[in-house]
Amino acid sequence: MFPLNPLLQLTPLRTQRGVARLAEMIWREPRPLRVEATTSRPDHIGLAAAKRAPRRAVANGTGWGRLYDQRWCRVAIPAGGGRWLHWDEQGEATLFVDGVPFYGFDVAHRYCELPAGVREVWVESLCVQSAIWHPDAKGLDATGNLFRGARLLRRDDAAWAAYHDLNCLYDWMIDLRAKEFPGVPRELFSQTQQPALTDVSPLYRKLLRGLDTALDAFDTAGVAALRRGLAKIYRDLRDTAPLSRAALTGHSHLDLVWLWTEQVGEGKAVHTFANVNRLMALYPEFRFAYSQPASYEAVGRRSPELFRAVKARLRAGQWEATGGMYVESDSHVACGEGLARSFILGQESFARLTGRRSRSLWLPDLFGFSACLPQLMRLSGVDYFFTTKTTWNTVNRFPHSSFVWRGPGDHGVVSHVTQGVQFNNELKVEQLRAASHQHLQGDLHDEFLMPNGWGDGGGGPSEEMCERARRLSALRGLPALEWDQPEAFFDRLAEKRDQLPALDGEIYLEYHRGTFTTQSRVKAHFRALERALQLREAALVATRGAAGADLAHAWRRMVFAQFHDYIPGSAIPEVYVKGLPELAQITRDLEGAAVAALSGRKVGASLLAIAREPIATKVAPTRKAVGEACLFNPLPLARRCTVGGRVVDLPPLAGVRAADAVVRGLTPVTVSGRTLANGRVTAKLDAQGRLAALVVDDRAVELAAGAAELVVYPEQSANFGPWDIDRHALSLGQPARGAAKIVAGKDSLAVTRQVGTASTATIRYHLEPGASVLRLTVELDWQEPDTMLKLHFPTHYRGREVRCGTPFGSVLRPQLATHREVEAMWEWPMSRWATVSNEGERAGLFVVTEAKYGLSCRDGNLGVTLLRTPRHVGYEEHGKAYPAHLSRLPKPATLFTDLGRHTIELAIGHYDLTAPRAEQPVVQADNLFTPPVAYRGRPFASAFAGVEGGETLVPHWAKPEGRDRWVLRLHEVSGQRGTAQLQLAPGWRAQKVNLLGEPLGAPLRGRTLAYAPYEIISLRLSR
Repeated sequence: MFPLNPLLQLTPLRTQRGVARLAEMIWREPRPLRVEATTSRPDHIGLAAAKRAPRRAVANGTGWGRLYDQRWCRVAIPAGGGRWLHWDEQGEATLFVDGVPFYGFDVAHRYCELPAGVREVWVESLCVQSAIWHPDAKGLDATGNLFRGARLLRRDDAAWAAYHDLNCLYDWMIDLRAKEFPGVPRELFSQTQQPALTDVSPLYRKLLRGLDTALDAFDTAGVAALRRGLAKIYRDLRDTAPLSRAALTGHSHLDLVWLWTEQVGEGKAVHTFANVNRLMALYPEFRFAYSQPASYEAVGRRSPELFRAVKARLRAGQWEATGGMYVESDSHVACGEGLARSFILGQESFARLTGRRSRSLWLPDLFGFSACLPQLMRLSGVDYFFTTKTTWNTVNRFPHSSFVWRGPGDHGVVSHVTQGVQFNNELKVEQLRAASHQHLQGDLHDEFLMPNGWGDGGGGPSEEMCERARRLSALRGLPALEWDQPEAFFDRLAEKRDQLPALDGEIYLEYHRGTFTTQSRVKAHFRALERALQLREAALVATRGAAGADLAHAWRRMVFAQFHDYIPGSAIPEVYVKGLPELAQITRDLEGAAVAALSGRKVGASLLAIAREPIATKVAPTRKAVGEACLFNPLPLARRCTVGGRVVDLPPLAGVRAADAVVRGLTPVTVSGRTLANGRVTAKLDAQGRLAALVVDDRAVELAAGAAELVVYPEQSANFGPWDIDRHALSLGQPARGAAKIVAGKDSLAVTRQVGTASTATIRYHLEPGASVLRLTVELDWQEPDTMLKLHFPTHYRGREVRCGTPFGSVLRPQLATHREVEAMWEWPMSRWATVSNEGERAGLFVVTEAKYGLSCRDGNLGVTLLRTPRHVGYEEHGKAYPAHLSRLPKPATLFTDLGRHTIELAIGHYDLTAPRAEQPVVQADNLFTPPVAYRGRPFASAFAGVEGGETLVPHWAKPEGRDRWVLRLHEVSGQRGTAQLQLAPGWRAQKVNLLGEPLGAPLRGRTLAYAPYEIISLRLSR
């Protein structure tokens, strides 16, 4: 008999085999079950309807369904034997016991113990790949969702516990081994020399000896002896004073739409919530947090019983509803009011759900974070911010883990980024160590937040994760682990607020820059809905009407569309095939309802006929309409614009007689050769049809050669084509310099040429009488796949920074290549306007767009991104989760987005920071592309007649609250401080409120309104 084994370098291989042996011992006595299934269907039905539907027996190894189909299965449970149900299917399923969702089956959740006495269960299955990041998520079968069978099993609880005892130590050992032998592959290979323990830490050596001894006991005395040996290791090697702590929170980031439809996203919420509710019964210490009220509402509709169970967990403190917004909204494309309403709807929903408001903004997967978010948070009662997305940066590491994020205007919120890991965490030792070691403020606050669970629709945490949490806490060198809720973590972090570093301005993500432009039609529909909501609410304010359920529904659907894989254009075709007609219908309904209110008629279905007319010429039918021809201005801004060829002046939020609004005596537009002029603006084209000169009010815009030039960029993204613009693409642009045909019109010059290899473009330059901007309409027949198109405006303006509009306010971004951070910002988001200027911003160029949000600028060359044509999501690297042959959609004529015809509207002008309010680019972005509405009825005047002074303080939106009460939203756009005078009707008073309508200080005395740089102001006007 040999002495004690001295070759501990062999212990890792022995431990690996021990783990496998235990895994093989866990599940015993399999009993196949008979499964009966309904026919798969695209429209999801509830359990009650499913029980009435015909069923047939299904065989193991058969596929079923088209993408996103549902089917229900009935499973009879025999008496005796094991009580663990093993459901083996490629997609995801929800187990119903006694009519209530009980557990979620997917690739990460395969086994569930049934309650005693259950003789029948039902399973709702969805034909969709779940937990797409899980190693077992290998896609659906060619025949659909492959069902491999259902079995009843008995679980050997001793083997289960021993497996996790040993597997956690094995994971720890592998992590230590990688550090002891950095040149040796992390994976174990048995057919090679194992590294000798000639120079290793005492900890590693002691762990190996403990494992070897415990495995000796396993071989000689069985599982119980093994567990005793492993328990000794845990006792001996546990750190009594760990230097870091992880606040574990169960998490399942759920994409409401992405590689699945909204209907499937709702099913995923039921699936995930059922799984979490079951885990809480099994592991009392387990804690879970979920953000989006839209999902809670979906669960309430689809399963009221499960929803009641979730509310009980919320009351008990095991579950936390937190997140701030109604959905995890994109923060760049939505207008300011859209973002504000996501907070308002979110906080209203959280209050209904839990009796209190959310205190944290939970955005783990956003594609960049607008600078106005901290102020919106503070104005809606949100104190804390969390994300993991900044770990995706590709050039510059995000500088902090715990910090105070301050938006423009110094609105700071305590913030945390879990460094080293993302949001799909399994509580592996490697993940725990990475998060602990990369906690950059660990010297100030030794605790970090550790979300864990399968996300993006994967069902959340698992039993295995809960078992690991019980074992890995405070092993030498690892953090202490304790389940907790995000808001409690942030409360502790906030105690160190004064010691935390600050980060000012936006949080720019060095990734997913293409989402500002991808799916141009989606963004155009979305912007049209924003305008329709603005019109509808303005009409209610002007007519002293009350908002109804239709308006509340419209807001919910618009805010839902702000979800970060919807409006960025990063969802599958099915989302937009259904979503775009819905957005268009809501837009028509809102426009029709506004015209009806202005005309003094009730809203009804007949309005759809009206709504199909262009909004600028919309007039109620003469048979029912009475009164005079009027024009309504839905903007809270006095404006001059052209309607039907006539220039009109319109007061804010008012309807006036069309005849009274006409402005006369203006200099007409002239066209002479290649020159346009209207007395204020002169624009000259060169022989190639490019803009050679632009003069506004006798001030020449310093254009360089080749202004208003279309540039074609081939795109072959390294990853995530629909999401990303790669840096190399911007070095490959080719100007469109084919032969140009220039045609003069009454007030325009149109330049037509070939673009790319198979496309044509017409740029129509046109002026309106009295206007200070040159308008450009780009008509495209675009047939270039994997290509980006920009419209460039090179200038001689080389101020250090470019000003870009944000949903509220603006940000300054560097345009001169001074350091690596600048080089990494090769594409920016803009909220439909941007400027490039000399230092001091007294001379420059501005560009405004109707519905374009992507921009680049280097050395004075402003490039507006018009189109991108990557493959549709699902036809690129995500094809594994989107087998197109299973789609119910007809095969698309093209696999590329946005091929075809487009009409793109924009305008340019001379920029001066001190210009009058009407000339500010943010005002032009609204005025030029929000036409007044024609109606027949009587004039209306709101309580608000405008603002005097404070030219960079811009009225933005009118929100109705009642017959004689409404909220005026304003925002300062250029970093200025000052006062302005409100022009209010007699008897009306103003009170500053936050986004939730709560007073901020005393009512205004008189009409003077003080404002701070970038301040978002909500004024409740009442009488």
